[in-house]
Amino acid sequence: MDKRFFGIGEPLIQRQHDQGIDAPAYLTLVKALGCNAYRSWMHITDLLLDPVTPKEEEVKLHKALLQKAAELDIEVTAMSHEWFLPEGCLQRRGHAMPVRDLTPGSLYMQALEMLETSWYTMAKTFPEVKIWEVGNEWNLNAFLHPDGFLDSDMSRPFSADEKMDIAVDMMYFAARGIRRANPDAMVASFSPALSTPGLGGDMPDFLPVMYGVAWTLDKIYQRIVSGNFWSDDPDDYFDILAWHPYVFTNEDVPDADLFLNVDEPDLLWKSFNDAAYKVMKKYGDGHKQAILTEAGFTDLGDPVLEGRYAEYNKKLLQIASELPYVRTLHNFRLLNENAMLKRGGIESNQIGGLTEVYFGIFTDPEEGVKPRKRAYAIREMTGSTADLDEVCREL
Repeated sequence: MDKRFFGIGEPLIQRQHDQGIDAPAYLTLVKALGCNAYRSWMHITDLLLDPVTPKEEEVKLHKALLQKAAELDIEVTAMSHEWFLPEGCLQRRGHAMPVRDLTPGSLYMQALEMLETSWYTMAKTFPEVKIWEVGNEWNLNAFLHPDGFLDSDMSRPFSADEKMDIAVDMMYFAARGIRRANPDAMVASFSPALSTPGLGGDMPDFLPVMYGVAWTLDKIYQRIVSGNFWSDDPDDYFDILAWHPYVFTNEDVPDADLFLNVDEPDLLWKSFNDAAYKVMKKYGDGHKQAILTEAGFTDLGDPVLEGRYAEYNKKLLQIASELPYVRTLHNFRLLNENAMLKRGGIESNQIGGLTEVYFGIFTDPEEGVKPRKRAYAIREMTGSTADLDEVCREL
């Protein structure tokens, strides 16, 4: 299997809607950095009117982006963490599911069937996509919660085990739809993230939060091999594993932002990725590859932190490049998002907060796109000789 190690993630079509940028042109920044992989936000509910009906104008926009990626020899991993819900639910779309009920005709089974049909339509509409990532951080309450309970009301979330029961169901039905439509496409698991009780996890709190990835993967595999789900073969759920290996702070500070005051990536960062791979091997999937679908650093606009985290980014890439199971590491994210400063994330396509603004490798288009220090660091690691400033001026 080919290895496309250097990747970047960014919802470019959403930025085109929000800011009027030419989304395909921005892939030249990805190429100039020396990256040959791109993670694209392609939400089911953005691209389809219903599980069987594509939105023609939206499809055209994404087709143009995919065509540009092909011209630049950039492999695309497409991710959706939105889906449709049936009549009878309080919501008709979002990150929500009805309570798990396997009775034929239940709202839950209707939702799974709609999910399979939606993924069939997506994969049939976009045969250009080589890898489909079927979900995002379903081990967190924000991205998988009961119907009717939105991100702002997590007073009655699913338990950690309930989320994993549902996640295994959803991966099976998603994979089945994708494979019916395009047997050549690869299915990536949903991407687990850290685990903390406050975010919806149940990993012991004396462990570093980064081990939440391995903890979650073990829960997934336990369910698959139990024989109590749809198949006991992991191949029926995913071809590739995906997870989010952010570098989090290890400081024991109540209510601290986990993304700030982070330590330099070292053996601990390697260890928690290796732990996830050990889970894969434990269940007979040691031959499969992993995509590190989000990894990055935020600096709150502080130039001292910006420089420090640029060096950290180089260290992270060096460590990951030596992990034989890693196919791609997608740096999060291509552009700063200044909308967070104005709207607090309420109307934005990202979760929100000042932290979220400054993950960008380049500045926000409203400032005139310019390389930030992480851009030069990534270019150094890839060996690209492109003039990043010139590429920015050409946008």
